[in-house]
Amino acid sequence: MNRYRAVFLDVDGTLYRSREYEEHLLLSAVRVLAEMLGVGRDEAFKQLYEKKQQVKTVSRSVELLGLNRHQFYEKLADVVEVERYIRPAPETSKTLMKIRSLGVFVGLHTNSGKKLALKVLSQLGITPECYDTLVTSDDAEPKPNPSGYLLLLEKADVKPYEALYVGDRCEVELKPAHDSGMDTALVGKSPCSYAKYVLNSVLDVMKII
Repeated sequence: MNRYRAVFLDVDGTLYRSREYEEHLLLSAVRVLAEMLGVGRDEAFKQLYEKKQQVKTVSRSVELLGLNRHQFYEKLADVVEVERYIRPAPETSKTLMKIRSLGVFVGLHTNSGKKLALKVLSQLGITPECYDTLVTSDDAEPKPNPSGYLLLLEKADVKPYEALYVGDRCEVELKPAHDSGMDTALVGKSPCSYAKYVLNSVLDVMKII
């Protein structure tokens, strides 16, 4: 019998890693913010940096700047060149399919808007057959707000103790999952007191479910 009835996974930094894409995404975000705020890119970067120091995530920073995060992510999806920086990840898609084949519900959770998230997943080769649901910031308040976690539990129809949450950010992703009653797994080496498991990569999820 499976240890968990549901596995929920973050997308960026968890299903794949690309420093080049992270840098491109940041520059693209600054470009979009500059346009929406009507300021230069240096000023947009400064304002984003200052807000992120307070609230940790781009999604919440955008809202603190008085902007609509849905409009921001729509514009960002149009300018980000995902295909230049992200490579297909066949082993990851196979892992997700394997988890589902065991009768375990697979949910993906991202602070991105749905349009950008689907561009990233498509480039990775992670099709809708690889997961049961995708929760984005179009569907719930962005992490670390608990609403996305509660929505995942509702969609999977499981209790928190029946679910495993997998992410790469300790405070932003694993803490709210831990606080909700889920077990958690950290992808990466950073120390995290909220992680029950530490994985070298998302492929290692199979070892603990």
